[in-house]
Amino acid sequence: MDLNIIAQISLLEECEYLERALEELHKKESKIVDKLVYKEQEVSLLVKLGHLEEGKALYWALLSMNPDNYW
Repeated sequence: MDLNIIAQISLLEECEYLERALEELHKKESKIVDKLVYKEQEVSLLVKLGHLEEGKALYWALLSMNPDNYW
């Protein structure tokens, strides 16, 4: 289920329906088991939408969860 949801959201993101992608991501949060993937997708959308302070906070949270992945 995770992959289908993430694939749909990634497709929305690629088509530049960024607000809609973020809304769908938040609506489907409970169905996404891999919270790391969820947060990575969320931070990508937040930054692309210009929500930089929120994105920055989430990037730091991600770094604390997985310090070897700094991309």
